[in-house]
Amino acid sequence: MPRYDQHFLRTASFIQKIADAVRPKEDETIIEVGPGKGALTQLLLLKPVPYIGIEIDAQCLSHLRLLFPTEKAQWIEGDFLHIPLPQQPLYFVSNLPYSITGPALFRILEHRFWIREGVLMLQAEVAQRLYASAGKRPYGKLSVLFQSVYQVERLFRVPPGAFYPPPKVWSEVVRFTRQPRIALEEWESFAETVRAAFHQPRQMLRRNLRHMKCPPEWLSLRPHQLSVQDFIQLWRLNTEGKG
Repeated sequence: MPRYDQHFLRTASFIQKIADAVRPKEDETIIEVGPGKGALTQLLLLKPVPYIGIEIDAQCLSHLRLLFPTEKAQWIEGDFLHIPLPQQPLYFVSNLPYSITGPALFRILEHRFWIREGVLMLQAEVAQRLYASAGKRPYGKLSVLFQSVYQVERLFRVPPGAFYPPPKVWSEVVRFTRQPRIALEEWESFAETVRAAFHQPRQMLRRNLRHMKCPPEWLSLRPHQLSVQDFIQLWRLNTEGKG
């Protein structure tokens, strides 16, 4: 099974900073997606909680098993986007490969009941979408959907030279913590409303939501102008009395 294109973080100071940002609760298991050569893994295994490593590359996984022969670690070979994840309290850690960032973030949202918090290293442009506020350039559908479940904190930037091979862009490390603004079991319904509003992101809401209820004063706005709370209000307006 081939691994995704990935840039390995090699600068010890940044690796330590990521490890220091990881703060699992005693009943949680750290789940690291794409441990690669184990630079961060060795520090995560020092945390006083169990560890699961998911690695798509069989050669890397074999190396990890030899490097860390501990009963504390559980190793899974497979594609994070498709393999079943354990249904237990999880703390998520990953340097997400750029090529799967979007699908991986939505996989986290799918497992919002189990993933309370996590630390991610992402392409800076994508990281900014996670914490952007309404009206800002990076703000969009992903911002609304992620912030409806998690509060996102920007921690620090990482330059291309900290990786091997170096990417062409900067990265950012963020921490996300579950602080849902709606009931977790209602998120799928909320997401349908958000996707409808962003169907054509450049269009006014009067066009995207022509088959839905919308406050009259919002009809001339574009979706990126509504806050997360505005979207919650819009969703409630269209679900009142249903179900």
